[in-house]
Amino acid sequence: MLAGAFAIVVAVGLAGCAQAFDPTGPCTSDGSAAGAYPDLEASVPSTYQGAKPGQLDSGRACSSQGLGTFAGHGVKELRFAGGTWMTGTDSGISLAVFTDANGPALEPEWVAEFFETGARTTGKNVTSIDTTDYAVTPSIDGRRIDVLNGESYQSIVIWEKNGKIAVALIGNFIREIGTKDAHDKVVRAAVDTLAG
Repeated sequence: MLAGAFAIVVAVGLAGCAQAFDPTGPCTSDGSAAGAYPDLEASVPSTYQGAKPGQLDSGRACSSQGLGTFAGHGVKELRFAGGTWMTGTDSGISLAVFTDANGPALEPEWVAEFFETGARTTGKNVTSIDTTDYAVTPSIDGRRIDVLNGESYQSIVIWEKNGKIAVALIGNFIREIGTKDAHDKVVRAAVDTLAG
């Protein structure tokens, strides 16, 4: 979905499922498409800082590769929707929601495990991964994963929202964003938008 600075968060997140599929039939392969699950897409903010997403789609994963660590928690069909906004040549955000179609309700910790495991196993230029608690709102706590991947700051913030798991993915090329403080402001803006 995005290049450069955003490669890891996307590779671990939504991009691996981007292929044509029938969203109404049994889940026999992973896939995503615009309009596949309109109800999930409606949970994604329609704008970020006044702009519509460059891409908005939804899909599902049921293969062992697509499910990753979710399979160990009894998840058989993971569904998701996400919108992507480019904020620079190699920087951007994705705001997404995840749910289990017919199994146990997803836990934020499972989603954090999925992303952290993916970052640790797929990131060739990852030099650090830190996880911390993050105040989504004064009354809602989430989990934040920060990845230093080559010359980019990448952050993922995960929390429960209205029975789904909300995920804000932010990637900033250091030469574009400048400082970690500036990156943190984009993280805050993205989380505030998805928290709505």
